[in-house]
Parts: sequence; structure tokens; C-alpha cells
Amino acid sequence: MHAELSRTPDDLPIKDEHVGTDSEAMRELAQKIEDLIYFPEKIEKPARISKIWEAFSEEIQHHIDVDVCALFRVDDRTHEFALKHWRPDDEEDNCRLEIDAQIECGMFAWIINRRLPAVIPSLVFKNRRTLIMLPLTTQTKTLGLVMVVTTIQEGAITHERLKLLAILAKQCALIMENTLLYAQLQKEHASLQKAQQRIIQAEKFSAFGRMTSGAFHEFLNPLNILSGHLQLMEMSDLPADQIRDYAALMRTQTDRMAAMVKSLQRFSAPRKRDCRVVDIAPIITDAMDMARNRHADADVAFELDMASGCPTVDINPEDLLRVLSHMLDNAYEAIPQSGRIQIQLRSGYYEDVRPSREKMVVCRLVDNGNGIPADNQGKVFDPFFTTKDIGEGTGLNLSICYALIQSMGGTITVQSEEGQGTAFSVYLPAAS
Repeated sequence: MHAELSRTPDDLPIKDEHVGTDSEAMRELAQKIEDLIYFPEKIEKPARISKIWEAFSEEIQHHIDVDVCALFRVDDRTHEFALKHWRPDDEEDNCRLEIDAQIECGMFAWIINRRLPAVIPSLVFKNRRTLIMLPLTTQTKTLGLVMVVTTIQEGAITHERLKLLAILAKQCALIMENTLLYAQLQKEHASLQKAQQRIIQAEKFSAFGRMTSGAFHEFLNPLNILSGHLQLMEMSDLPADQIRDYAALMRTQTDRMAAMVKSLQRFSAPRKRDCRVVDIAPIITDAMDMARNRHADADVAFELDMASGCPTVDINPEDLLRVLSHMLDNAYEAIPQSGRIQIQLRSGYYEDVRPSREKMVVCRLVDNGNGIPADNQGKVFDPFFTTKDIGEGTGLNLSICYALIQSMGGTITVQSEEGQGTAFSVYLPAAS
């Protein structure tokens, strides 16, 4: 039944409806094929399916007389062919009836399974209309089908013309597939961004929870001391010298709390202020000299290894001096009895830090102290994280260092091996 009712590009008669010689017909066919090559350029990128349909329906009229043209697309969920676009506007019902009739007689399934264009008689449109069915297929899937209704008799539609329509349908299918893949990629990208935002938000809440928990802990200790000594002073008659001792201890705790508040202010509101282009070598030298003086009695060797010709940086010198001082003190405290602290200054391109090939200056501080356990290395810049005993540290120094370096447009990393030592690296963008 199918062989009698339909014609495909392989079984249509080779018949030229144009008047002229065979060579003229060949030249005209070659020109039409060349024109089809540029069909995708007529569609703006990224495209919408409606725009692709408009361009396709206009292009198809250059190759055949069209009475009705309709696009049926495969629904992603039901996998059924649904009518999405049609011309003219008043032929919607007839288009639906025609496809239903072709499905009922089995012709539609035969065309889709073959994935090839076919010419068949209409079962719905009057006056002996002919249908040209153009499956929109790619190498991997069927996206839909274009139904063209024409008054041209079935036998008058040439092999060459159907081949041209098949090429046009193939290009349309490829453009549609790319469009749908692009839309899917956009949707997945948007979904990924939302997921990342949720992760970032959750991490912010987690960091805030850790910070407030640490802050409560650090403030409660001196508050408990203050409260306890106030109660002792209220409960009994104490000699004046003991009251003075209690008052001195309470003053120490209030000073400690004030220092924590100041540290929190520096941490929560770091800003790039009084920045200027400077050579950081003298700042490193000053920081090292100050650390030597602070720890003059310790059996710790302070060393400098600074390469010459390092670029200048655009920073706040006082902030960098504060960062280096905190880091040097941190390194000193990690050395149990005797050891070595070295500051290295280098410049270069550090792709693991800035893949954009931005030249950077790196100040690397290395100690041979106790090192940091692997479980703690991801927490060293968290506010209030400390491994010291209660009352011996706030756990804010490295957090402040991190915030200050970030405000300078740089970054800070840590590498450590327990029992072998630690290396902190401060990366700053070169100013020249």
C-alpha cells in the first residue's frame, strides 16, 4: 500500500519542470543548492523555534508553490507530535485532521520510521491536493515534521526538487537541535548558579555560626571572671589590697574584651584605604626587624631571602606591615623551642592563583614549627578558630590577615605538614 500511495526521493521520476536545456537545469539546481548553504545565516543566533519556523516557511516558498505549511514538533514528555505552527492561520483544524488521518491509515508512522521525505496524496484537503512530508531528523533524534500542502500534482514533483526540500529540512533540524541544546544548557547553567548560590548562602550561615559561637566563647570567659570577682567583692568585707588585685584583674579582662572588639571591627570592615604604589621589600625588612626585637630572647633565627627587581604593588603599607607582623608572631608561636622563620620575596605568573596571567608579587613566610594538622588547614582563616588554650588567643589574627589581603586585591594560601612546618604565601597583583 505504501509503495502505491507515496513517493520518496529514491523512487520519484527524474523530471524537470523547468523549460530549457539540461545544462541550464543543472546550473539552476546548483545555484539553488548553493543558496541553501546560506540558509542558516538568515537566522539570528541564538534563535527561537518560532524564528526558525518563520525563516523556514519563507525559504520553502522559493522552491515550491505552498498552499499550507505546518510544523509538528515532538513533545519531550509525551513523545507525541503536536502542531506548533501553521500557515495560513485559518488552516489549523485541517492540519490536525490531516495528520490524524495519516496516522490512522499508517502512512505517518511509515514516513517517520524511514526518516525520509515523502510525497503522498491528501486525505483531508480538497481539490486533489498533494502533501510533502519532511521529517526533521538529526543523526540522533527526530525533532518533528513539516507538512507542506501544494496544488502541484504528485507526479510533477521532481526528484531534484524533493532533494532540495530534504536538504532544507535537514538544515532546519540541525538549527532546531542546536537551539534546543542551547536552551537546555542555559537552563542547566541557571540551575547550577542557583545551587551554587544556595551553597554559598549555606556556607555564609555556617561561617556566621562559627564566628558567633567563637565570639560568645571568647567574651563569656572574661565576663565570667568579671562576674565572679564582683560577687566576691559584694559577699564579704575584703581588705583594700585584695580589692585592688581584683580590680586589676577585672581591668585586664575588660581590656581583653576591648581588644577583641577592635579586632572584630578590623575583620568585619576591611577596606582599601591610603593605598599607594610601593616597593614591599622595605616593609618586609621592617616587619622582620620588629619581630626580632619582640622575640629577642627566643632561640629563633629570622632570615630574609628577597629576589631583586620585584615589581611594585598598590597597597596600604600599614596594613601589609600588620599582616606580616601577625604572621611572624603566628610562626613564632608554632615553634616549640628553637627553629627558623624565613620570608621569601619573588615575582612571576602564578596560574594556580590567577589564571589570567596577571603578574604577581608573592611574599612567602616559612617556619619549621609544629605544622598544622590536615583537618585544621581549611579552618585557619576562620574567625575565632584557634588551637590555643582558653585566654591565650582570640583566633582572629589570621582572619584579619585574610581580610586585609583580600582588600588589597590579593590572596593568601597555606601549605603545612604536621611536624614539619608551615608556609603562608601572600599574593599581591603587581602595579607595574
